[in-house]
Amino acid sequence: MSHETDRQESKRSEKSIYQSLWKNILLAILCLTFAAVGCLIIRDDDCSLITKVLGGWLNVVCFGGSGLFIIIATLYNRIRHIPLLIIHEDKLELYVRCKGTYHTVHFADVERFRLTKVHSAQMIAIDYKKVPLMQKFEKSSYFMQKIMGFNIHVNGAIESIPVDFLSMKGKEIYDLLNEYLRKTHSTLS
Repeated sequence: MSHETDRQESKRSEKSIYQSLWKNILLAILCLTFAAVGCLIIRDDDCSLITKVLGGWLNVVCFGGSGLFIIIATLYNRIRHIPLLIIHEDKLELYVRCKGTYHTVHFADVERFRLTKVHSAQMIAIDYKKVPLMQKFEKSSYFMQKIMGFNIHVNGAIESIPVDFLSMKGKEIYDLLNEYLRKTHSTLS
């Protein structure tokens, strides 16, 4: 009976954060608008072949594909009730779309969280402690090590969480993560 009570208590203390339906739909509409402009360029008889290929077809393929992907992924996650982030008292779970699984970040491995901006996108950078950081690099493939190196160059951390298109504001997520991180660090020391 106490095991069931522990599980219910754990469920109550976790916070699920979803994609913002309206923000993603607006982004998809913007992408599809660019794709429609690409269609107009393709149909224009006065445009050169290079303009039709670069300004038309690439626009349709890139923005049209991105817009459709955003709509499909957002609706799929909404219908299936798949949160992008699940914050527990001792860990954070990030949904990885291409794998359909969650990547777990244990607060015991994290030094701190930082609220950053990369260009205009708001992100929460995850600064790992030295030993877990080295272990992540050693366990990763060559390709992933290159991505981690690029991320360190861009925002100073190997991993970060984009928080612009979520159902909760980035600052609120940041505050919640730091609150749980402080609790974890105080119980470890």
